[in-house]
Amino acid sequence: MTRFEWGHWSVPFFPAARKWVAATVIRVLLILSCACRSRRIRRQLAAEADIEVRHQAPGTWSDVVTAFEGFSPSVVVLERAVLRADGVSVADDIARGGRPPAVVLLADSYHPKDVLPAAKAGVRGFVVDSDGSGPWGTVVRAVAVGGGWLAPAAAGDLLDEFRAPAARRVREQPRIPLTDRELSVLRLVAEGCSNLEVATELGLSQSTIKTHVSRMLARLDLRSRTQLAAFARDLGIV
Repeated sequence: MTRFEWGHWSVPFFPAARKWVAATVIRVLLILSCACRSRRIRRQLAAEADIEVRHQAPGTWSDVVTAFEGFSPSVVVLERAVLRADGVSVADDIARGGRPPAVVLLADSYHPKDVLPAAKAGVRGFVVDSDGSGPWGTVVRAVAVGGGWLAPAAAGDLLDEFRAPAARRVREQPRIPLTDRELSVLRLVAEGCSNLEVATELGLSQSTIKTHVSRMLARLDLRSRTQLAAFARDLGIV
């Protein structure tokens, strides 16, 4: 996909008489194939004094490119499927441009597998809206200032994705490539014991302790006893 230099605006808002007052108009480009839904969203956004909205039916990529170049949007509302392409992939392409607009992905129904890839692609909004009657003014303002907007189900799944690794770390004990004897040596080294003190504590010779320390350094790709002690502390061994 062709890359573009997108427009960029700083959009501070100030509450006054329960209305939004923007220092700069937010330009919104709708890339939607459903004319009825597009009309509903445009009607909502056109009623907002701080929002300028245009629509581009995704007939060809050339049409979409022309719309971007002629309008320089700060927010793009993109269908989940665009021109036989995955909307998440298109959003990722948009995000790679210089100063890209905030992208809102619009789906007719919720697809759980879209959530994490969309977040990684830089999508700032994930809206499930079959007819275009959602709170679009709020959605647009949220993403335009660097915030986000997620459908409730999407927010829950995204939080679960971030919780899952932490839960797995709690359940799984760290796999350390050391023997029980080496772990005993490591624990004492991390406590600041010298080779002589370690040897005395474990009933071994100093040469044996030196060998254990050298092997641990090599196996863990560490360079010093200080790094070895830090490794032990990071794993909670001491």
